[in-house]
Amino acid sequence: MREYDGYDGLVFKEESFDPITRVKRGTVYSLEESQPKQWWVQDSARKDIEYHANVGWAAQSLFATSYRIHPLTQLRGITKLPQVTLGSKPHTSLWKIIAIETQFDGKPLLTLKSIRSLGVIPNINFEQYSSDAQAKLKTALESVEMAANRFVPLDTVDRCRDALSIVFGDLAGNLTLDLGQGIKKYIEKNKTASPNRDGQDLISKNGDIVRSLHARGKPNESHKNNTRPVDEEDASLALNCLWFVLTELDDRYAR
Repeated sequence: MREYDGYDGLVFKEESFDPITRVKRGTVYSLEESQPKQWWVQDSARKDIEYHANVGWAAQSLFATSYRIHPLTQLRGITKLPQVTLGSKPHTSLWKIIAIETQFDGKPLLTLKSIRSLGVIPNINFEQYSSDAQAKLKTALESVEMAANRFVPLDTVDRCRDALSIVFGDLAGNLTLDLGQGIKKYIEKNKTASPNRDGQDLISKNGDIVRSLHARGKPNESHKNNTRPVDEEDASLALNCLWFVLTELDDRYAR
């Protein structure tokens, strides 16, 4: 919907929010047409609003922009509900529509769930990493959180790849390795410890998923393999893979 004089065409008014499930509920308001409208008010405290006399009465007159509750009728017949962007650039967040309920007064209540959130990065013990890797990893994870909440899906995948490059590089004792090389060194180390196995485990496989998603985001690779563009689900997958690797390694360190 169009904007009028800097006012957003649609506004979401939050009525409840659960920080654990990252679910919020609220009402959508739409900008009324023919803005601004003239309103007659009685507010003696507002000396800046002029009085205008009429036949038998006098009142203050002002022009204001107004909103009304949006019925959301166009969403009720859609099989796949769209994603919702809340906030103003560059500080926006992405949400998935879970449900649209009609309350007793007829007002539609919208239920949203965060697609990508700050809670995706687990609290880990950085002491398990080398002193050189600790500062780099903290900075990389901050970049992951920023990308997950503000930027496009491909940026989130790339920042997850950067963080995992540090993790696997540190495991290999060489922070200059890229993610693919780090995973390869990790697998070789596992094979040395257990010669009868192929060296793969869930840590290496989750790291490799992020590596593959990063490669898919390159235009030449996408054209060569005829793959679809990286989307929100891919970004969520990359975040989950990063979470798994960090959590598994943290659990090993705690034993």
